[in-house]
Amino acid sequence: MLHVSSLVAVSAVVVLYAVTGVLALATGRAAPWQRGCIPRPRLWGSGALLFGAGMGLARYGSTVRDLTTADVLFPCSLLMLVCGGVMQYVGQRAGRVRT
Repeated sequence: MLHVSSLVAVSAVVVLYAVTGVLALATGRAAPWQRGCIPRPRLWGSGALLFGAGMGLARYGSTVRDLTTADVLFPCSLLMLVCGGVMQYVGQRAGRVRT
């Protein structure tokens, strides 16, 4: 049961990241609750898509039975997570406080 609930939770987060990333890439604007914090929405959207794909790949990698494949998938997913997080950080203003 924990496996199924984990799959549902990760899928919901990945879909949310994908929707906000596609919104930022397609329109050049961030989601309404993030508009004041993100001056470069296309860069942030690319990072969101990369981060979401990394989360999905990590979740898929946890279901793989072959150790060689898992040894390749987990470092790739970690690299995608880190690069996506860095891209999202660079797309935001560092010291901006939402008012």
